[in-house]
Amino acid sequence: MRDEIARALKDRKFFRSCIPQEKDRFLLPHGKLEWIAENERQYRWLLREIEQMTDLRLHRDLVHLTGRDRLIAMIDLWDVDLAEKASETERLHRDWLRHKAKDSEFEWFADKKDGQKRCACAWEWLEKKYLSPLSRQAPINNHQELLMFFDQENIGRSERTAMIREIKKRWSRKQFDERAADKKQVNVMLSKTVITQLDALAETHGLKRAQVIESLVRTEADAGLYLADV
Repeated sequence: MRDEIARALKDRKFFRSCIPQEKDRFLLPHGKLEWIAENERQYRWLLREIEQMTDLRLHRDLVHLTGRDRLIAMIDLWDVDLAEKASETERLHRDWLRHKAKDSEFEWFADKKDGQKRCACAWEWLEKKYLSPLSRQAPINNHQELLMFFDQENIGRSERTAMIREIKKRWSRKQFDERAADKKQVNVMLSKTVITQLDALAETHGLKRAQVIESLVRTEADAGLYLADV
């Protein structure tokens, strides 16, 4: 890059004389940009915001500028008064912090034990209930990818809350189906007296009706304690 700059300036004395007074005219102090990190999620969010703020698109040939460097280059090239640039960059920082604060809504998907499975469940729901059949959205496999998906979607808070609620319902159904994989529903007629006794047993032991019945049947099958004299 230094060689390219040298060749470009070699025969342009006017540009060389302007460089000392122009080189810092658009550059913010380093401390104003420290909050911009090498982070894929932040990069994607900021790229769109900075493009809108600066109305700039870097030339396609600048392929060496990636990640944080690309974002800062766009801010550096933005042709506005330095005070305005500083103010707008600070506003952008505040917007990012407010945006990050919404992450608390997705903490359920960051669970250490089941987080990855919950994110996979979210992807199943989104693919079935939200995304267009022609969508090119890559599958969501983890918490970070789920956050980036919602970053790019223009979804209001109420709709986002409803979507998360429906995903959690789907997860509960999947968990129930897995636990009940070896079970089958059986309908039986019981007298009112037995139902009362069944409810009393369930309350005493902190169990559900089905759990009490299953425990009694297993005990009888294993030890023959109840039906021997019937």
